[in-house]
This record gives sequence, structure tokens and C-alpha cells, in this order.
Amino acid sequence: MAVATERLALFLLTADGLVRGELDAELALLALGGADLDGETIREVCQDPAEPRRLWAASTTDLYLSEDGGATWDQLPAGGIDYREIWALAAHPTRPNELYVGTMPAAVYVSENGGRSFRELASFRALPDYARWTFPPAPHTAHVRCIALDARLPDDILGGIEEGGVARSRDRGATWEDCSGPPSATAFPAHKDLAGQARYEPGEIEPGRVYRDVHQVLRHPARPETLYATTGRGTYRSNDGGQSWAMLTEGLPVAYSLLVAAHPAAPERLFVGAAGNGPPGWKGWRPARGGPYASSRYRLDLSEKLGGAKAVIFRSDDAGDHWRALAGGLPVAHPYVICSLQVHPENADALFAAYADGSVYASDDAGERWRQLQASYPRAFGARVFRTG
Repeated sequence: MAVATERLALFLLTADGLVRGELDAELALLALGGADLDGETIREVCQDPAEPRRLWAASTTDLYLSEDGGATWDQLPAGGIDYREIWALAAHPTRPNELYVGTMPAAVYVSENGGRSFRELASFRALPDYARWTFPPAPHTAHVRCIALDARLPDDILGGIEEGGVARSRDRGATWEDCSGPPSATAFPAHKDLAGQARYEPGEIEPGRVYRDVHQVLRHPARPETLYATTGRGTYRSNDGGQSWAMLTEGLPVAYSLLVAAHPAAPERLFVGAAGNGPPGWKGWRPARGGPYASSRYRLDLSEKLGGAKAVIFRSDDAGDHWRALAGGLPVAHPYVICSLQVHPENADALFAAYADGSVYASDDAGERWRQLQASYPRAFGARVFRTG
């Protein structure tokens, strides 16, 4: 197993700011610093592929830039993003200073000056089912949960919508198409009750379609038209760029699937982070307005009754045909939801996982054995690992 000798930067995304740490070549935690961006709920941190020391961070409402590997941060104007509830952030893999943001209400914005100003990719809102997209908490406003970009298809943009499915642009956002599978008259509620008085209508699993509650979209590392999607009702794969989808079930239960990860050096190996229970069952901090890994305090709290999230990590070695649950030092059916799953940027056998109680785990043998890093902050929403030097 090849192991890089240089250190890695570790960032913990929390409800109270961004916590910096450093890992050595053996994936041991060397140091964990104080919180930057104090008081901000951090939703995402991403790296400039061309300038490793340039990082962007998104809080719920604002964007920040670091030019020194995360040691210091400056707030960006982010002009043009009219409604500031940010859910997704992605840097283009080949075009410098091109940055994408996804928001609630569901919209996609692009910046070509490193995040100082943005323009909306307005045709996204013209997708046929846009008005039908929904979300369980009233007023049922959908959001862009993830944005996936790929250097092999530099003009392609994939968006995962919670709850709306998968959208794709092949021309840098000028036009969009729904890539959720065959059209369906029943995929969304017949009526969107903005006042929240009627019982919410959960979606159904439909043949050929991805379940509408999409959390993450990933391209296969070797076959760009093979897509994976994690959803509130299982994990899906499309072999035709999103025209049709199939649920992956061999060893992978129909669960609340959140995260999927892969590495180009082992393209058939995939990891999925899932929970046995949905947000009402998650243990942990409950803000007034829920987020990607926190349920609202105004939703029914079933965490004690259901035993928490019951989070599990699964591995496939055949591109998703078969799966098995991983243990080897991981918590068994963790009551806190998994909020981060990332393969080492250079080593396909090294893997990191984080949970919403702030605990972080590392594996150097593709998930067979794990050890907990001494890096625990409450109210966590993920961990990111980068080579910044």
C-alpha cells in the first residue's frame, strides 16, 4: 500500500465554526486547533484543484475564502445570490475561479471570479417538475443538496435535489434536463400545502426512477455515464446518464442513504454511508430549522424510541452489484448519523468517516479496520481532508 509522506489538513464542519487539524502520513491526528469562522454553521469546504492552498467555505448564509490553506479566512461578497440559504458548494475541476453554489429555494449559481459575484443559472428553474419539488417540513421548499462536477466532462453539471431528483446540464448551465428516469405523474404530491396543515405525502419507489429525495450524486470513476445517487429510500445506479435508474439492494438495505464515495485508483470499489432511520430518529442537536445532518426540534423526536440513526458504512467491490457492512472498530449502528465519508485524495485504501456527534474515524485498509481520531467537537456536520502543502 502506497502511503503519502506529507501531512494532510483536516477540517471539521460544525454549527459553531470551522475547526482545523493536521494528520500525519499514518493518519494520526497531530494537532487540532481552535475554531475559525466563529459562530457560523459550516455547510461545506472545497479546494481549488489548481491552487491547493486556496479553499472556499460555505456557511448557511455566506461564503469565505482562504489563500493560506485555511489558516485565515476572508468573507466574500457573493453578490448575486439573492436568497442566502446555502446547501451546496463545488469548485470546477479544470476552470480556475469557477465556483458553483446550490441554495434553498432550489437554485444554482455560478461565479467566474472566485466567489466575489455570482449569476443564477436561471433555466434550472424551468425544469418541468420544478413547481412540484417538495421537502417534508412546511412550507415544503426544495433545495439543491449537492452539485457534482467532473474534469472528464467539463461542461456537465449534476445537481441532486431534495426532494426533486437529479438534474443535469451539458452546456455549463445554459439548459437543463431532468435525469431522474421516466416521467411520472405520481412522483410528487398532488398539492403542495404551504401552510403545512395536511399530512405530508412521502414519495413511492417507482420502477426506473431514482427516489425523489436525493442527497448525493457521484459519477463512476472510470465510466462517466454511470451515476450513483443516495436517497431517503436507498441507493441507486444509472448506467445511461440518468435516463433510467435501479435500486442497489444486494447486501444493501433500503435505508436512508446519505453519502457515497469512490477513488479513481480503485474504480469498482464504492462506499456508502447510510442510516437505518430517517431524521426523526437521529440522536443529537436539533436546531429550529433542520439541516443536512440535523432534524428540526419542531419535528417529532423518535430518537429514544427507535435507537437513534443506526448509521452503518457499506462497501462494494463490483461497482455496486454486491455490498457488505463494515465494522472493524466502527460504532455498531451508531445513534448519530454519518455526516462525512471521504477517500484519501491520493491513497485509495485510506478512508475517513465522521458522525454528527463530532467523532472522526480513519481506515488505511479500505475500511476493514478503523481507529477513532481524537477529534471530537459537538454539533458536527462533517469532516474534509485535503493536501494543502
